[in-house]
Amino acid sequence: MARDISPSCKKCRREGEKLFLKGERCLSEKCALSRRGAKEHSRFVRRTSAYAQQLKEKQKLRLMYGMLEGQFRRFFELADKRGNPAIELLLLLERRLDNVVYRIGWAESRPQARQLVRHGHVAVGGKKVDIPSYSVQADDIVTLSSPDSSFAQEKTEHVDSNRLAPWMSVEGKQNRIRITRLPAAEDVAEIPVNTQLVVELYSK
Repeated sequence: MARDISPSCKKCRREGEKLFLKGERCLSEKCALSRRGAKEHSRFVRRTSAYAQQLKEKQKLRLMYGMLEGQFRRFFELADKRGNPAIELLLLLERRLDNVVYRIGWAESRPQARQLVRHGHVAVGGKKVDIPSYSVQADDIVTLSSPDSSFAQEKTEHVDSNRLAPWMSVEGKQNRIRITRLPAAEDVAEIPVNTQLVVELYSK
């Protein structure tokens, strides 16, 4: 399966802002963007075209969720069939299993969450799922595949029920997370991307 292996810090510098691809490192003094600043393409200030703004927002969202262009385009096409693509795209991205693992707190970043899923550490409904793009459903129970292992116990310590996404809840032990409902528009309002520009880009 194709995947993007380019350095995370270079992606942030290229986009000119933090995409939080390396967890706590992004909040520390070790963050490359904080130390070096955004990548300078030219010493002259140029007017940003509408297309460049649209492309920037698309790239930012795609990189935040760790997707290649083809897969991201398919998500957009599916969102476009569901209604308002500017909202539906975010809702579909939030339902990805790797994002769910990140939102739970089992991983510090989405790339780390994707690795946990790929390595078979996550189960949905009692069945191991190793597909990061797997889309969770309402009432799904997401757990670590070996809940009694020291690895699972270590990950569970990072779960704070008060910080879970509003559409998740802890059931009993903290390694059992229920998807109480599907994410709604108000749940994605704080995601720092102008998805309307993404819609305009793909609608050309």
